Amino acid sequence: MKGAGIFKNKIKENDRNISKALDQIPLSSQITKMHYEKYIKYFRQSFTGNYIATATRLLCMKRPDTFVCFDSKNRSALCKDFGIIQSEMDYDRYWDDIVERIYDSDWWQNPNPKNVTEEKVNEARAAFLDSLYYEE
Repeated sequence: MKGAGIFKNKIKENDRNISKALDQIPLSSQITKMHYEKYIKYFRQSFTGNYIATATRLLCMKRPDTFVCFDSKNRSALCKDFGIIQSEMDYDRYWDDIVERIYDSDWWQNPNPKNVTEEKVNEARAAFLDSLYYEE
């Protein structure tokens, strides 16, 4: 995220809304759309405009089991395989088009890890999608 100068400055300034936003996402248990909407509410108090890459990167760092970063490096392949329109992705569409599809998938609903290694992957299964779709 070093390319996100605005983000770096907000962190240096200790912008409280970033912490408040992240506090809306529980560390464990199912994340609901309400959690996500509260996160976006505080995130937007620090970042006006559509900073979907920054917003989803933070979510992915907090809950890699649920969120995948949506940025210029994975957008094309991710949208193609998810069958969604790539352009004009915003905060609402991210939940509806990405998170809801992750929740609906068989590997989300029936993870069934068989050993410690699979359990670790399971704990970051949504973020793992970034490794599949990331294009240099």
